[in-house]
Amino acid sequence: MAEWWNPSRRVERWWQTITLAWLLVFFGPSAIDKVITEPTAWNWVWFAIWLFATVGSAYYTVQALRTRNNPQPAWQDGTTAPSEVPADDVRNALASTDDRIPAIKALRELHPGLGLKDAMDLIDAQRGEQGPKH
Repeated sequence: MAEWWNPSRRVERWWQTITLAWLLVFFGPSAIDKVITEPTAWNWVWFAIWLFATVGSAYYTVQALRTRNNPQPAWQDGTTAPSEVPADDVRNALASTDDRIPAIKALRELHPGLGLKDAMDLIDAQRGEQGPKH
């Protein structure tokens, strides 16, 4: 099933920034003015909702701006994280062959979402633990 909307980190950051600006520019002055001129319960509730939304939006905007240069790991795109692969599977893939490349292929067959570099790193780490024979 194809998704009709695939947000990128850049689009997410811009939407958060636009939402924050919208809350501050368009809703802020009227919410503050209503509380000052007519301090009714409804106006205080409206002000509390506006304040909560503005603080939340500011927090997520700052978080998005802080992490804008950090690359996302490849396994967040629907692939398997190396930490999700059991050590027994790595040992079994390595034991099924004497060569490194077929062991990497066997491990990727067991875990289809595992990337090539991640599988290679897992096999190399296991080979280093077992000694120079493998």
